[in-house]
Amino acid sequence: MRIMNSTSSFAAAIFTLLFVQQSWADVPMKAWGKPSLQGNWDFRTVTPFSRPPAFADKEFLTQDEVAEYEAAVRAGREARAAVEFDGDYDQGDLDVGYNAFYLDQGTTMTTTMRTSQLIYPENGRMPAMTARGREAAAYFRALQSRSPQGPEDRNLYDRCILGFNAVPPMRSGAYNNMMKLIHTEDHIMIQTEMVNDYRVIPTSGGEALPDDVRLWKGNSIGHWDDDTFVVTTTNFTHLSRFSGTGENMTLTERFTRLDENRLEYEWTVDDPEMFEDKFTAIVEMQATDADLFEYACHEANYAMPLMLSGARKQDADGEEDDTWLPSWSR
Repeated sequence: MRIMNSTSSFAAAIFTLLFVQQSWADVPMKAWGKPSLQGNWDFRTVTPFSRPPAFADKEFLTQDEVAEYEAAVRAGREARAAVEFDGDYDQGDLDVGYNAFYLDQGTTMTTTMRTSQLIYPENGRMPAMTARGREAAAYFRALQSRSPQGPEDRNLYDRCILGFNAVPPMRSGAYNNMMKLIHTEDHIMIQTEMVNDYRVIPTSGGEALPDDVRLWKGNSIGHWDDDTFVVTTTNFTHLSRFSGTGENMTLTERFTRLDENRLEYEWTVDDPEMFEDKFTAIVEMQATDADLFEYACHEANYAMPLMLSGARKQDADGEEDDTWLPSWSR
């Protein structure tokens, strides 16, 4: 039995080695000896960000289970699209503002076959917030629930300062789940289709900023760890708030080219002021021939004046309103 196990282990090791060599042969390389990260990348996925309760402690799915889950997602969308309008809108309709035609969330799970994009904590769910994190979340919740006194009362997504799935980190959302990456020897430029945000990151380190210099997307410094490009970002503003993070968050992103068609994107948030533990997510982006288009967000920025004029009318009429927080954020 020991001989059979040893033989099986040896065979498995040889297979793994050959597979890795074959995969590595498929990785495009730059002339200066690093894997090419360049291309247009699609990060749409129906893999949940957090592990749904239905999956309990199950980390991976089988091929059949993946197919079943994807079919259930498609069936759910088709059922919602088939519902006939009865003439009455609810708050959810008003919050979203457009129908399913404009949503582009993908139809497949990632090739990791994981039950969630979150891989740490091990349960695939967000860690608990600290007392300070809960306090900050309650403050911003109350601020964005009330009638806005000015544009600064609205979140950065409403104001088109940041894209909700391109903060960084990048995370699959309702639409515009596309990234263009341009790779030179000295810099890597990342542009997201959402709000056409971009970052230019040095590949061999960079200059740390003073603590009192704060940026919407933070200050990103990159370096190569063997064949993985690692980006460390700090100096966020207190308003950037990715999933409840604060200004002292450290974000670490790792980009690894797997083969001709896949780019592994892994990121870790470390924010002990706001969360009791780190959290890490991973998704495999897919190469695409599709190009990025202009994303106008508030075209002519009509939305903000309309929101504020509505708020001022409420003031003039003596109305108090604490229902400005969208239903999908409650």
